[in-house]
Amino acid sequence: MNTKLYRYIGLEDFVNLMVNNKDRFVRPASWEDKYEGYLFSYMETKEDVKLLVKKMNDYLCQGNYSAIVNNYFKMWHSKWHTYAQCWSKYAETDAMWRCYSYGNRAIRIRTDKTKLLEHTKTIFKGDQFKVYLEKVSYDLKDKATIDQQINQMKESKMINEAYFHKRTAFKHEGEYRLIVADNSTFSVEGFSAEMTKSKIEEIKKSNTKDDTIDKLSKEIIESRREWNKPEEDVIIEDAGNISEYIDGIMVHPLAPDWYVNIIRDICLMKNIKFDGKSQIYDLK
Repeated sequence: MNTKLYRYIGLEDFVNLMVNNKDRFVRPASWEDKYEGYLFSYMETKEDVKLLVKKMNDYLCQGNYSAIVNNYFKMWHSKWHTYAQCWSKYAETDAMWRCYSYGNRAIRIRTDKTKLLEHTKTIFKGDQFKVYLEKVSYDLKDKATIDQQINQMKESKMINEAYFHKRTAFKHEGEYRLIVADNSTFSVEGFSAEMTKSKIEEIKKSNTKDDTIDKLSKEIIESRREWNKPEEDVIIEDAGNISEYIDGIMVHPLAPDWYVNIIRDICLMKNIKFDGKSQIYDLK
């Protein structure tokens, strides 16, 4: 079954997409909800890196320090070079119109999973890009744990797995998440990983496992290349032929008529179906 998907955006993004033919993707690490990609929040300080290395050793790569280093630098790259869009399986709900109201000016895009995935792959061409479109699982506890997210990554074998899990408080979104991983500069992290791994045999001479983890964490931080972080949290890409994937456009149920008419005219200009103004609050 080809799942219908919906995205709620504001006027600025709508005009940029429909008039300027530009699409917007945002780094999940920059979102307000700090539980987004919770695992990736334990990568900055020495204390956090040490805890992450210990947990990977306990649950993911028992005693394989080279694998721990490789995974860390893949995750480090993913934190800074992964971009996303949020879509919903729900055609419309009161919660979605309220949460993404944009001052009663919200606009809903309608498509399906196959069209969205294939279209995004035409935007991000080449082996350096990986595109994923997956259903979000609302299985994170209120106090999310590194253990839980490492086990999820172990099960899926995906470095980006943490981006597909949220807390139950967001279950009303029915989200499907579109992820674009940009690996064009991964050679920088690959070099850092090799530098760190060259020290492993010396590090393993430590007296205890805790000492080994402590020294390995220190080497990871010293080998990191901070300058490879992107300057912006958003990437704006040429959207290609948007009529290939956009099936319809709907406007917020409380939008004024003049605003609805403007959105309708833009749809007519682009030959995209206008689904009208939402009638979710209208008496039948």
